[in-house]
Amino acid sequence: CRADRVFTIDPVDARDHDDAISISRLAGGGARIGIHIADVSHYVREGDRLDVEARERGTSVYLVDRVLPMLPHALSSGLCSLVPGEDRLTLAAFLTVDPRGGLRGTHFARAVIRSAHRLSYEEAQEALDGGGTPATERDPGLREDLRALLEASRGFRRRRRARGSLDFDLPESRIVLDEEGAPVDVRRRERLDSHRLIEDLMIATNEAVANWAIEQGVPVLYRIHEEPNPEKLDALRLLAGEFGVSFPQRNPRPRDFQRLLDAVKGRVEEPIISVQVLRSLAKARYETENEGHFGLASPAYLHFTSPIRRYPDLVVHRQLARWLAEPRRVRDVDREWLSATARHASAREENAAWAERDSVELKKVEFMDRHVGDHFEGTISATARFGFFVRLDAYDIEGLVHVSRLTGDRYVHDRTKHALRGRRTRRSYRLGDPVEVQVARVDRDARRIDFDLV
Repeated sequence: CRADRVFTIDPVDARDHDDAISISRLAGGGARIGIHIADVSHYVREGDRLDVEARERGTSVYLVDRVLPMLPHALSSGLCSLVPGEDRLTLAAFLTVDPRGGLRGTHFARAVIRSAHRLSYEEAQEALDGGGTPATERDPGLREDLRALLEASRGFRRRRRARGSLDFDLPESRIVLDEEGAPVDVRRRERLDSHRLIEDLMIATNEAVANWAIEQGVPVLYRIHEEPNPEKLDALRLLAGEFGVSFPQRNPRPRDFQRLLDAVKGRVEEPIISVQVLRSLAKARYETENEGHFGLASPAYLHFTSPIRRYPDLVVHRQLARWLAEPRRVRDVDREWLSATARHASAREENAAWAERDSVELKKVEFMDRHVGDHFEGTISATARFGFFVRLDAYDIEGLVHVSRLTGDRYVHDRTKHALRGRRTRRSYRLGDPVEVQVARVDRDARRIDFDLV
């Protein structure tokens, strides 16, 4: 690994860097991609106090204004973090790809790396686009590596899409805080090619490790995603029909969901369809038996690439490290403990996801509390019997115009047209309509923002 240029790509404010990447060209074409993951298992030994606490927490929780780490900062931001210029222990997966991007082999090893660069997603994107960055000025070969890795990652994505993998593009919010932790801006987080690069490489690595576990008969925690419940599909099928998009009546496959998402791409209906697709799908969870991953259209999947912040990844790391040292001993694992860990980790993950969403909503409400009485331009993003929601143009914030605030007529919901229509005036407010609103009131406890039409 010393001969390869190894570097990290993370959010600009990240403190724990648990994955690094590298690429080396092979004679005759093709390349060897290195995915270097922090070797947390070297420091957190099974059964010790650190391990017991990490298992109890299950995951790090990323709130807007703080991180509740699974591991102490001395490890998560220190010894285990793949910071530039420091030797770090890793478990590495090497993926060999042919000139057309097909996966031709995998190899695993314990390794020592020294990261050469710490890039933010924005810096990596700037380099990919041909712009100058401090890192590429110091090391011109970095740009070539980034572009080669992007091309390889696109090959992995194309193959996933060909088998029917889902690709959601739901908006994410980025809350900007001042020094006191108060929100001063709410932006929509842009999804860059650099984000996709890392995402695709990590998915490919997780699949490679899952395939290794199955081939070797190694007990691990799999990440499973079951087929959707048929009853939940009725609402999605009805909604798709209202927008003029067909959806199979029976046994839809992942590619059917992706066709639906592609059909509404860029339309005002896209967020509504995307949310309904998510609601119709089962929740992914951890299990000791492989049952495949419906959303990724993957025969086998697990989590390996984030052991600093997810306990199931650490379990997989330990099993891989044991196998590398002594293949026969790796099958000696307490199956009851493994099953209990899967259930506990799934529950902790769900709790963390709720807390993270609520943290974002709270900061949005706090931000809008400063703007009560102010006017904003927006777009109707959803309609319902009780009113319609408006997403602001200036900020990634949504609020409700309640039907009781629509004066001069009695408005009824036309579900098929996704509109509220006045009985007497026939005036309508439809999905996608531009409107001007005033912030009427904010309820922090209910996480609710009410608008009035101007």
